[in-house]
Amino acid sequence: MKISEVFTAGGVPNITYNSRENLELEDNLTMDLDIQGKIISITGPTKIGKTTLCKKVISMDNLILISGGAIKSGEILWSSIIDKMVIPNGWSKDKGNEKEKKETTSFKAMIEAGFSGLFKGRVEGADTESESEKNTTKESENFTPNPMNAAIESLLKTGKILLIDDFHYCNPEVQTDIIRALKEPVGSGLKVILCSVPHRGVDSIKVEKEMEGRVIQLSIDPWERDELYEISKKGFDALNIECTDSVIQNFISESYKSPHLMQDFCYWFCRTNKIREKQLIKQQLPEDVDFEEFYLKLVKNHASKDLYDKLVAGPPRERKQREFQNGSEGDVYYAVMTALSYLTHETEITVDMVREQLKEILVSSSMPNKTQVKQVLQKMSELAKDHTNREPALDIQGDRVYIVDPFFSFYLKWSEK
Repeated sequence: MKISEVFTAGGVPNITYNSRENLELEDNLTMDLDIQGKIISITGPTKIGKTTLCKKVISMDNLILISGGAIKSGEILWSSIIDKMVIPNGWSKDKGNEKEKKETTSFKAMIEAGFSGLFKGRVEGADTESESEKNTTKESENFTPNPMNAAIESLLKTGKILLIDDFHYCNPEVQTDIIRALKEPVGSGLKVILCSVPHRGVDSIKVEKEMEGRVIQLSIDPWERDELYEISKKGFDALNIECTDSVIQNFISESYKSPHLMQDFCYWFCRTNKIREKQLIKQQLPEDVDFEEFYLKLVKNHASKDLYDKLVAGPPRERKQREFQNGSEGDVYYAVMTALSYLTHETEITVDMVREQLKEILVSSSMPNKTQVKQVLQKMSELAKDHTNREPALDIQGDRVYIVDPFFSFYLKWSEK
């Protein structure tokens, strides 16, 4: 048994799966799917297990999973469903006409015949020969079904469940088109699940007033410390490894309540200590750990680096350099991102909190005003959306700033400034 089979960050865990029985998530989703005429809206922070929950409750053979980030129009959604269900995008019907032409030729023949040798006579008769020719003409009629009708009819016919992950990432116009198209089929038995982050979880209701009362809300709370602890306990036991409680508790503190990050930490801790697979003899992992060195090593080749660099660079233009209290310099985008890095563990971040943090790191003469800070955050939010087809790591709604992706929060805190 390999460590990648035990600690599966980003995948669907088996050995380390925690159903969080006290929340009855699996039972609630199973019962919600039995209700007719309602869309199920699952909300929870990113990488908290929304999709994993669906995959545990619903057979993959019965699930059509579409990423909301890839849906730029309703047509793309219907086409994606058609592709996944391998529905023919058209058919043809042949029509044939057949004609037969006959030609007949007659001629005379003289036959000399003898009858019992008594006499000979001449018999004149007629013979015919026929030739025929068939001409066949074929015509084809081509039929191309409406993609939306074809996708919905196929879902209804097969009973497959449509899951749109990161539905909030679709722009409001596309959301409206999708909800209006699904409203009647849902009433006819179509099963639909929409996954969103909490601050965007009611988008499906807002875009279509008639959907009020037709949406079942299933909320997934952030993971508690004991729930994250269970991941490490199950995994280390399966690998015949002992890990001290202090190390596990540190991983929990840095996981941003995300089971994915917890899986990641445990995997890399095993790998760092040359553990590749289940141990034949129980092995104790070290207790004395340089956590700063460990986390810095993890972020060096982290996927979040590309996004971080893009947000820090901002739109291409010349900007004023601002002086930091430590003697370094950087523009307003770098300053705002640095301020955010100190706020990653906050439950709620506001524009005012970012500006207060800027006061701690910039000299007073380099301080941007609140409007400038908000404009930078809004532009960062736009850049984050353009960076991915999935859930953007950074989002701003009004005066509230959401670092949606726990992996990005982790990178912000531990990357070299």
